[in-house]
Amino acid sequence: MAGKLLIDARYGDETRIAIIGEDGKLSNFEVEQCDRKPIKGNIYLAKIVRIEPSIQAAFIDYGDDKHGFLPLSEIHYDYFNKNVRKAVEDDDNKGETIDDDNDKPRKRSFKIQEVISQKQIILVQAEKEVRGNKCAFFSTFISIPGRYCILMPNPIKRKNNSISKKIDSAEKERLREIIESLNIPDGMGCIVRTAGENRTKQEIKRDFEYLCRLWNEIRDRVTSSIAPILIHEEGNIIKRSIRDLYQRTMEKIVIQGKNAHKDAKAFMKSFTPSHVKRIELYDDANVPIFHKYGIESKIHKILEPVVELPSGGSIVINTTEALTAIDVNSGKLKNERNMEGTALKTNLEATIEIARQIKLRDLAGIIVIDFIDMEDRHSNIKVEKKFRDAMKLDYSNTQIGKLSQFGLLELSRQRLRTSFVESNFVRCKHCCGSGKLPSDEASALSVMRKIESFLVNGRAESILAETAAGIDLFILNHKRKLITEVEKTHSVRIEIVGNQS
Repeated sequence: MAGKLLIDARYGDETRIAIIGEDGKLSNFEVEQCDRKPIKGNIYLAKIVRIEPSIQAAFIDYGDDKHGFLPLSEIHYDYFNKNVRKAVEDDDNKGETIDDDNDKPRKRSFKIQEVISQKQIILVQAEKEVRGNKCAFFSTFISIPGRYCILMPNPIKRKNNSISKKIDSAEKERLREIIESLNIPDGMGCIVRTAGENRTKQEIKRDFEYLCRLWNEIRDRVTSSIAPILIHEEGNIIKRSIRDLYQRTMEKIVIQGKNAHKDAKAFMKSFTPSHVKRIELYDDANVPIFHKYGIESKIHKILEPVVELPSGGSIVINTTEALTAIDVNSGKLKNERNMEGTALKTNLEATIEIARQIKLRDLAGIIVIDFIDMEDRHSNIKVEKKFRDAMKLDYSNTQIGKLSQFGLLELSRQRLRTSFVESNFVRCKHCCGSGKLPSDEASALSVMRKIESFLVNGRAESILAETAAGIDLFILNHKRKLITEVEKTHSVRIEIVGNQS
């Protein structure tokens, strides 16, 4: 057995989870604060408040201050008006309107204003969190994840059962036979998750039956609720970590916090009763659990852009609005005689660390990796294969390209949660998140230009200019001649003072 799942729930307003491997390295870290709970996966009974034909989408009231975004492509045909629904069903019978790649309806001639109406009540699920000025993204195609299965109560296809792409072909055949034996009701679908690999028929059946009971409870709540209202909460971080992150190979789950320990045991009992005994209560009040296992010092490194590699190289991670750039550096190994061997060795090391950092920091969207240039084509193939193998441990959906002639590798990764940085930091109002502030020289000249601009547009006998503390002294010490010239030119007296605030 290898690895531990650690849960720090000492404080009622924050819960932290960490996974450490057999080597003691931190492989996963998540934080959830009670006042900033994620909504992704939550199911709401919502009301359509506005239809926007220009973007073929609707805005919905799901009970939050901000409205949610619901595009036409995410609206199930069951919500279309009667006439349009009949036309859709006729099209479906011809079998030419389904996109097998993403299981979503292809573009039809229907317009959103023709198929749904304002004030219509609709059951939706949050697919993306609120981010900055962007509102939450919703879908009416419901999916309810369990330990080994995902239940789809209303898939686009009448019978949509499938297996995770990360499971090999031989195992897929066995799992398909298990799915066929589950007697899934018409109009519902089931996907076997990667965690379902090598699981017994009894384990998968128990998980599927649990999800069916959960769906029946959700339907019962819908019939007795008035929109807008939260119908089903995806689950707190403890339940999600046990469901999605806990592996059978893990040695144990250690939890600090009695209530969290109790909830975890109850939840594990519903999934894998035989593993309840692996959940331990950490009750040393003198030494917090993350200090005990050396996690606290590792958490701070998540924020650092530079990550050192064992052989002396490093990777540098920089995230922008458009993408995340990861640069691989050879460091002190660059002076070795065999540059090709050095580059290959560093790149291979970097693939493992980059895969770990992507998961640890929950880097999402477009990621571009700049590996050290290598002349040998076979070396490039080795690096690419090593990186693909390392990314197989990631439970997020990823699409990985090929190494280009410039040594760049691109990938796209699904965002699973709000990252640690996003949930714990706010953008600096001075540098606007750039991490850069103007120099004293630039600030001083900017102040002088503003004074001159004011004097060009109007007259004054005296001017009082307030600057950031320190800039006033810089101007008085280094721009005294310039101040004198401006005062003489415009017959004005200029006073510069610093403002501590």
